[in-house]
Amino acid sequence: MYARAALAYRDVDLESAAKPDLVTRLFGRFLTDLDRARAAIKARDIAGKATALDHGMRIVVELRAALDHKAAPELCANLDALYQFVLDQIMLASSSLNPVHLDHAGNVMTQLRDAFVEVRVP
Repeated sequence: MYARAALAYRDVDLESAAKPDLVTRLFGRFLTDLDRARAAIKARDIAGKATALDHGMRIVVELRAALDHKAAPELCANLDALYQFVLDQIMLASSSLNPVHLDHAGNVMTQLRDAFVEVRVP
């Protein structure tokens, strides 16, 4: 009962949130996923690592899919390349169990999030 109510609340929250807020949340959740993956790698929890990195990768794929290349071709090409770099780093971290690659991915996404927030401020 409570789980269904929580899901309904989340759905309403997501549907009513402004698009810039959703993007900021996605960046934040991505960084949380990286933290969880780092902890899982340290604990040698392969399933936990896979779950966290899979979710993080899905976020990056969604961000890439939302790029409007017609509206801003150069900007979108640059963002697309950065997102590809992030995905590559996640794959390297996953296969090597080396969290340094997560640091590289996290640094890029943190800078993108901060730039996005800065541009949004009136």
